[in-house]
Amino acid sequence: MSPLAVMGQMLTQDAMVAMWFLIKSKSSCKDGARHVWQTISNSRYLSAELRAVIDPVIQRNAYFSHPENILLCMLSDDRKHIRELAMRRILRARSEQFGLRVFSIPKLNFEAKEYIDLIDWQMTALSEPPILANNSSDDIEMFVACDDTPLLDFPKYPCHTQAVERCVKLTTEASSSVCGVKSRDGFIRARLESRAIMPRFESKCDYRTS
Repeated sequence: MSPLAVMGQMLTQDAMVAMWFLIKSKSSCKDGARHVWQTISNSRYLSAELRAVIDPVIQRNAYFSHPENILLCMLSDDRKHIRELAMRRILRARSEQFGLRVFSIPKLNFEAKEYIDLIDWQMTALSEPPILANNSSDDIEMFVACDDTPLLDFPKYPCHTQAVERCVKLTTEASSSVCGVKSRDGFIRARLESRAIMPRFESKCDYRTS
């Protein structure tokens, strides 16, 4: 491996570690689009050869670049004009959306200067974030009208997939251990209940022998 490639690999690892801490510190789904943009921004200093490898991976996994997730991010932005833009697009999506909702990752703009420019809005079908289904248009207008950063009233779903990966691992274990739908369901429920009643050690003070 050439020295340039080694250096590029080291820089990429540093950027990945920085993004890991950023995602952990801001783990709400409303921050997902910002994380996608920050990942792209952090990779722009790499050579064209390395970007040719990294960019397709980012494109395949950029689920938070979907308009629904970007709109959710925009609606929680600390800039009022961004929140107003999100409100107009959400209300338009509510009035125009008919039929089956299709979720597909849009083509990314890797030269975007902000997360709101990650996609071509003119070429992308609009749909409102499902997480806002219980919020009326008046609620959304109230979010926008706040002078400070608004606090959206919705379940705090995480933007990372560790919990999902744990569920996939458990389902795989169940499939390889027992047969039948009922048996797999019982295996999973028993494993989750066992984990729930086991003692948890959150800090050093919990590690006591007496």
